[in-house]
Amino acid sequence: MDERLPGIAAKLALVRKLPGRARSMGEETHRFRLGPPLPESRIADFEREHGIRLPESYRGFLTTIGHAGAGPHHGLAPLDDWDHLVLGRIPPGHLATPFPLSPIDPPDPDWHEVPGDDDAEPYPGLIMLTGSGCSLYTALVVSGPARGRVVNVCVELRPPDFCHDTDFLAWYERWLDETLDGMDTSGFDRSLPFDQPALVSVLRDAPDPRRRYAAAWTLGRYPGPVPAVRSALRAAAVADAAAEVREAAVIALGRRPDPADEPALFRALSDAHAATRGVALSVLSRRGTAWYARARALLADPSPEVRHTAARVLDDSGVLTEQDLAPLLADPDRSVRSMAAWRLESL
Repeated sequence: MDERLPGIAAKLALVRKLPGRARSMGEETHRFRLGPPLPESRIADFEREHGIRLPESYRGFLTTIGHAGAGPHHGLAPLDDWDHLVLGRIPPGHLATPFPLSPIDPPDPDWHEVPGDDDAEPYPGLIMLTGSGCSLYTALVVSGPARGRVVNVCVELRPPDFCHDTDFLAWYERWLDETLDGMDTSGFDRSLPFDQPALVSVLRDAPDPRRRYAAAWTLGRYPGPVPAVRSALRAAAVADAAAEVREAAVIALGRRPDPADEPALFRALSDAHAATRGVALSVLSRRGTAWYARARALLADPSPEVRHTAARVLDDSGVLTEQDLAPLLADPDRSVRSMAAWRLESL
């Protein structure tokens, strides 16, 4: 038996009773309880039917701790619901067919295309573990180069995103640990399984921007980041070479207000990346009034999305004026003109 299983069972029993834990998305449904473990014979029948052997960590969980219920997002699905990722009829040998991707593969928008087979199912070799809504699911790879890994998929065929955990038990235990620590459970699947000092090191030093992005996102989920964390996030928000990392750092800073963050957030209003400018403005709009002048300047931003954001936050704060909107009525972007006319009518 995997030596992690007793500890996971103990944490699951504890999390139900801990008053300071984080709120979990689907806890009103599963209430941190699992169904009874599945007998070995039931698992063997499933494996024989599909021509596979379940990864050992998931297999041990099902036969030792329980089945269906307590888990990330809306909770673990029953084994019989494995096929929610099949977009058509289940082809023969679907689970035994290797899932083609691995965590080291670069993102590819055409990942699901199979030469010569336009009807190929895009998710062979995957068992659905849980869903988080909006066509988003988390699955377990049971066949292929990433066998045993947990992966996030979208049935609208966006590229899959592998979790950083080594296997199912590491993924599940991290969910329990983060819930016990009071972390924000949203964004769980995009996070790195490290403590805050290690995450700061990744954010500062990792050569891969995807790792730095994940580190910034994870640090923002902690309930009370230490000063060194906030300092690292401020530095990333204004100086990281990757636009997506700067944006993630601004989002992380925005989750818990700290006046010391404001210089970095104001600098982010001039970021070369439009999404970072927009996020920074949204964050600052919840802090005092000093941002009003910068928001009005951003009504002339090159990006229509930023112009939308500037009008929205000024309107939400009750300080948007007819003078602010008048230039937008002649904006080259049709959506901005429509927005300006609509907001003008509501003043």
